[in-house]
Parts: sequence; structure tokens; C-alpha cells
Amino acid sequence: MPEAGIADGESKFFPLGFATEIPKGFVALIQPRSSTGAKNGLELNNTCGVIDSDYRGEWKAALRTKSGKPFEWKAGERVLQFFVVPVYTGQLELVDELESTDRGAGGFGSSGTNSLG
Repeated sequence: MPEAGIADGESKFFPLGFATEIPKGFVALIQPRSSTGAKNGLELNNTCGVIDSDYRGEWKAALRTKSGKPFEWKAGERVLQFFVVPVYTGQLELVDELESTDRGAGGFGSSGTNSLG
């Protein structure tokens, strides 16, 4: 089985070995599997890979690591995952004022879901 790998801090494009047709009105979002990212520091160089519905070429991912060590894998190992999600295609409206909410402009940590402040 062929192997692939990446040195720590290196950014490299990897062909994923397939192409597929995403339905119109949707996109595919590529992300590292949570265990791969958490254990090995693997991430996409562009934060999230986006495959548009009109793209017909082989899928690729720009990967890098931040773990302090190289990361290698064999063909067929589950390293990445993708989600097919709808894309909003409606009209946005420019307004002078936004409708108020309880949260308002409260940012990171303001809803009590994390400790960032």
C-alpha cells in the first residue's frame, strides 16, 4: 500500500484519488477527522476545504501539521472526512440596524459555552 506523509509545519497538496459530482445548491466541506486532528495536529492549510457543485476534477487537500512531529498514513486509512451541506442562495438585504437579541454583540464565551473571553 502506498504511504503519504507530511513533515511538521510543512504544507503540501495531496490528491485524494477520486472525483464526484456535488448536487447544485450544495458544497462539500473537507475536514480532518477529529481524532486525526487532535492526536496528530493535522489540519487543512486553508482551514476548510470547499468543493463547489460545478467542480469536476480530482479532489485535493492542502494539509499541514502543528504537532511537532511528522505524520504519515497508508492508502485507505481514514484521515479526512467531508460533509455535503446546502448553500444559501437567497438575497441578502443591507439594513441600517439589526434586530436585537438577548446575546446582542456578545462574542466568544458570552453564551456560556466556552471559556474564551
